[in-house]
Amino acid sequence: MPSISPFIIGMILISVIVYLIVRYVLNERQLYKLKYTLYASLVMFYAIILQPIYLLRPRNPYNIRLAAIGLNPLLRLFGIKYRVENGHVLENNKPYVIVANHQSSLDFIGMMHIWPKYVRYCTILAKRELMFAGPFGSSSWLAGVEFIDRKNRERSTETMRQIMEKIKNKSLRLWIFPEGTRNMSETFLPFKLGAFRLAIEAQIPIVPIVFSSYKPIYNVDKSNKSYYWNPGCVTIKCLEPIDTTGMTLDNDLQRLTEITRKRMVDAYLTIQTTMNNDKKDK
Repeated sequence: MPSISPFIIGMILISVIVYLIVRYVLNERQLYKLKYTLYASLVMFYAIILQPIYLLRPRNPYNIRLAAIGLNPLLRLFGIKYRVENGHVLENNKPYVIVANHQSSLDFIGMMHIWPKYVRYCTILAKRELMFAGPFGSSSWLAGVEFIDRKNRERSTETMRQIMEKIKNKSLRLWIFPEGTRNMSETFLPFKLGAFRLAIEAQIPIVPIVFSSYKPIYNVDKSNKSYYWNPGCVTIKCLEPIDTTGMTLDNDLQRLTEITRKRMVDAYLTIQTTMNNDKKDK
């Protein structure tokens, strides 16, 4: 009978010890910090690995899809599954603007989940500060992410103009968080107008995407010292596109923004995140 390698025995022992520590020693806050540290480290490490590959086609949005394909098997280790509803509305080759609610940095995991199958050729509008977030920032820039300087109106206007040209000339799609910042409250923050202004000017649809509340499985509340990150299933609901053909900034900008926000809030109230749910994409 062949003997078992000391390396294999060592790995088994380490795995058992890690499991026992996680299961019986760490409290929820410590477990959250461990998971978040591993999550951030994984993303940063992967960003470093991808940069030489991105240099073969710098600033190409298909690089984001490449990152998602490689990252998804690793991100599944963090225990979050996804149920995608109505994802087929994203499966066309025409340009559009995606607007989504923004709860936390965990949104990145959900975005990567739907990118290869549904989103594909799309870039992301991010705040300029993220461009200086170490390897993640430089890798994002090489991947084609568009960074906007929200503190400089002239620069932000020029960035949006350049994006609109890419949308028209390359049939590019754009992902925007219209709340402008992370928000885990029970309702959405007021939407900024940039996404809707661009959609009207380019005469392309708005496609709302709503992530169910993370509260059942994830929370970071410093005021109440509430920290936890548990396994579960998040619902991602893709709403029907909102056509902007014939709309004008003077007559329809505010109305389009309000209609979109209302539809997203209504959808948010009908979907949920569940713990230890094995449901898959619909």
